[in-house]
Amino acid sequence: MRGVRGAAVALASGVVMVIASGCGQPAADTANGKKLFTASCGGCHALSDAGTKGQQGPNLDDAWRGSRLSGMPDDQFRGVVHRWISWAQPPMPRDLVSGQDAHDIAAYVASVAGRDAESTPIPAKKQIDESTPAQFVQGTPPGS
Repeated sequence: MRGVRGAAVALASGVVMVIASGCGQPAADTANGKKLFTASCGGCHALSDAGTKGQQGPNLDDAWRGSRLSGMPDDQFRGVVHRWISWAQPPMPRDLVSGQDAHDIAAYVASVAGRDAESTPIPAKKQIDESTPAQFVQGTPPGS
């Protein structure tokens, strides 16, 4: 029984890794993504490479800088950005772009966000509240 359970855990872990890594994403045109980002997203989001100064949404350089410094791969950035486009919460409109355009923007943002040396990494919150053990909060190493 342990062998079956171990195999199931290994299989589930592998599926999560494949999904998180962004495997199977369609080819993207980052030049088109930059153009679309500037026109559709730059009014709300600051991003150094695009020259946008939006302030309603997060500054994407600052938001991604810490993850970039920790070694998060571009494919994972791309998957997260694409999901944010699809699953946006107000005030960001859901599916502002879709299809290949959403993939192009996600690939563009993944390739440039957080690379600006002038951006300030947004630190992870150390502890959500007293009932949340510190080891379960992102950015807090176990045992601290």
